[in-house]
Amino acid sequence: SIFSCSTKSNMELTGNELIKKSIEFHDPKDQWKNFKSTLVIQDSLPAGRDSRFYEVSFENNLSKMVYRIEGLHYLVWNDSIQVFEGEIEAERAFRMRNYYTYLWGLPMKLQDPGKQIDDKVTQEELNGKSYLVVRVPYEKDVWYFYLDPQTYAMEAYKFYQDETTKKGEIIYLEGLTEHNGLKIPTNRSWYRTETPEFLGTDMLLEIK
Repeated sequence: SIFSCSTKSNMELTGNELIKKSIEFHDPKDQWKNFKSTLVIQDSLPAGRDSRFYEVSFENNLSKMVYRIEGLHYLVWNDSIQVFEGEIEAERAFRMRNYYTYLWGLPMKLQDPGKQIDDKVTQEELNGKSYLVVRVPYEKDVWYFYLDPQTYAMEAYKFYQDETTKKGEIIYLEGLTEHNGLKIPTNRSWYRTETPEFLGTDMLLEIK
């Protein structure tokens, strides 16, 4: 019955059910798949390295991404690449398209075909707050997604290249930028998991 379903405690939900709830929070109108906009991003790097501004434009229904930073401007569209300024290897351009589409498209990207989401949900404390944690193993790395137990907002994720040595990176998400009902995390701060080394923060300045 509907009633028994809605009274399920968080720990009784499967990983897949939790990710669905997180997607309902971030993309209630199911817009990411047809998202067509430009993200203006500034990165803040460790001391001694200059901050940079860049733009990533998505046209998701066409599997299209345009990347633009000072000295480099290229387009990836399905299996083809067009470079307007600067130089980039094809393999790296495809990798960047997959990287940006995946990271900025979370948690929606976890519904892509072929994703294996662990059923078992765990609880973990991060920075003094308790989270529901969903584990998603991939071929080369294992990801963990940290969801707020009340709203199901995604507030952090980490991945291990090697789960046994816990070597990888953790990314803390802060703030939300709303765009036509989509709620996209504003700031992402990257740290190593095996040492407390800060790697940088990506700040979403605007969506246009």
